[in-house]
Amino acid sequence: MNLTYLRMEIRRLARNRRVLVFSMLMPAILILVFGSSSDGELNGVGAKTYLMVSMGLFGSMSAAIGSGGSIAVERGLGWNRQLRLTPLSPGRYVLSKVVLSLLMAVPPLLVAYLLGALTLDVRLPAGTWLLVGLGSWLGALPFAALGVVIGYVARPDSVQQVTGLLYMLLAAFGGLWMPVELMPRLMRSIAEYTPAYWVGQVARSPLFHHGHLSMQALAVLLGWAAGLGLVALRRFQADTARA
Repeated sequence: MNLTYLRMEIRRLARNRRVLVFSMLMPAILILVFGSSSDGELNGVGAKTYLMVSMGLFGSMSAAIGSGGSIAVERGLGWNRQLRLTPLSPGRYVLSKVVLSLLMAVPPLLVAYLLGALTLDVRLPAGTWLLVGLGSWLGALPFAALGVVIGYVARPDSVQQVTGLLYMLLAAFGGLWMPVELMPRLMRSIAEYTPAYWVGQVARSPLFHHGHLSMQALAVLLGWAAGLGLVALRRFQADTARA
């Protein structure tokens, strides 16, 4: 990873905060709107706790996958041609973008958990809070890589529409709007083949498995992240080769 390039990207993000603000604002609004009416339990987990974790995932997912928009704009401006003149390797470029996306995923999670504790009265053991946060944060990995892929596939004038449609679909199949257990059988079967499903399994596993992360779900999630990361690397190499 190139620290100089990463610092430059962080400064650019500080000047253009729209993606980050949206990723924090939407989960916050949804928690405030639906939190008061969320009653009951799902397999022993309160509906308000489930909502809090799901909205945190939604925010971190949208922040991570939103990197595709900036990449598409960079391509349109010819930024890749400039990168070819630097020592920055494809692997370091993709890794820097993924790390930046992981940093962007932190504020939405913090906002969701803060609102969950203050407005929904969610109470969890300290270890469970930590594991839920860690699992949710790691869940941004495949979406960070997916954002890079989208940035090199979509056109600058359509990347926002593609990104928005994709993460709304992934959010649905990941159980963020409705628990996967309550979905029709066909949707449930499709959901298990999406990265969002496994992100949800990792993030919620401490709630259902007595304070432990599901190692099976974590392994699948990391597999998705590695696979999408490889695709992102190939797309970057192909795009710079044409530049």
